[in-house]
Amino acid sequence: MSYIVGFGNHYPKHLHHRGASIPKNKVKYNCKGGWKWRDTSKPNPNTLYGAMVAGPDRHDGFHDVRTNYNYTEPTLAGNAGLVAALVALSGEKGTGIDKNTIFSAVPPMFPTPPPPPAPWKP
Repeated sequence: MSYIVGFGNHYPKHLHHRGASIPKNKVKYNCKGGWKWRDTSKPNPNTLYGAMVAGPDRHDGFHDVRTNYNYTEPTLAGNAGLVAALVALSGEKGTGIDKNTIFSAVPPMFPTPPPPPAPWKP
C-alpha cells in the first residue's frame, strides 16, 4: 500500500476530500449536496496525485473508506513535512540537502547565546 495517492499499484482511491470525490460537471454543490459522493463506495472520480493520507493503524491495517477520515483525509498538517522534505531535496544535482534553503534560510527563533567567559585566572 502506498499512502501517497496516485503512486504505485495500490494506493487509496476513496479520499475524504471534496476535490477528489465530487465529479467535475459544472454544477455547484453545497455541503449537504456533496454527501451523496461522500457516502458512495465508488472510487473518487478525480485523483489528487501526490496527496498523502494517514498510514496504517497499530495492527498494520488501512481502511480505504471515504467516511473514515482518520485514514483517508489528506490534511495540510499531514502533508507539510512531506512537501518540505521534497522541496529541500529539489534543485541542482550534487549540491547536497536543503538545496533550496527551505530550512537554512529560516532565521533562528532565539538570539545566539554569548560565548562562554574566558577561563578564570587567580
